[in-house]
Amino acid sequence: MPIFSYLCSVNSILRMVGISNNIISLAENRTQFSVDDLLHSVAKGVERNTLSWHLSNLCKLGKLRRIGRGIYSLQNKTTFVVKASKRVKSLYKSLHKEFPLADFCIYEASVITPLLHDLSPNTTIYIETNRDVTESVFNYLSQKYQGRLFLTPTKEMTSKYIDLSQENIIIKPLISESPLTEDNGVPMPTLEKILVDTRTDADFYYLHGYENLEMLRTAITHYNVNQTRLLRYADRRNEKGSILNDLKEIQ
Repeated sequence: MPIFSYLCSVNSILRMVGISNNIISLAENRTQFSVDDLLHSVAKGVERNTLSWHLSNLCKLGKLRRIGRGIYSLQNKTTFVVKASKRVKSLYKSLHKEFPLADFCIYEASVITPLLHDLSPNTTIYIETNRDVTESVFNYLSQKYQGRLFLTPTKEMTSKYIDLSQENIIIKPLISESPLTEDNGVPMPTLEKILVDTRTDADFYYLHGYENLEMLRTAITHYNVNQTRLLRYADRRNEKGSILNDLKEIQ
């Protein structure tokens, strides 16, 4: 190989390594970043297609993770895991048998605990199902369950009559196209659903405002958050604008 061609090849390799290193350096100093962030900072003068190749390659190597459309973060975060307790498994088995055609999302408040700074006890079970089935589920459980049941409680009802340290069951409508996951066959909320619902639902009034911002900050900092899924669901709940504003503040 002629010396000139060899030097050009070496310089090209060094330049490509330099771009990748610059991308990682930026990622280490931000909770997340976009392609535009790179184009205006560490990758000035680099063509967008070239940058996309580097990002794709770093994702394949496991150094970066794509968390949304054109949004990336370091691949050093953990997956948020939700687990179904014995009580939840038993409830779902009973409800699924009684209402085999209904959709459900069932979980215990403990799944939210990793996102909270205030560790006040909450042993409530949340049951979400199709809107036209909620009352039937409430009536069915009223005959079988000896605890405290509430059907789509308002903020006022929650604050006055629901002691979250007791064994409550709250039944409310399941929003269509809610992002769900499963544990042992039990349909449960994804991290993205939790972040939106705790911001909007009346029975989570005590988590609204600053507390929800801190929950989002904790999620973005420590867990893999699919922002495309988050914003799509937030849009369905008319919270996309507020979450976008909070994401900007966190970044």
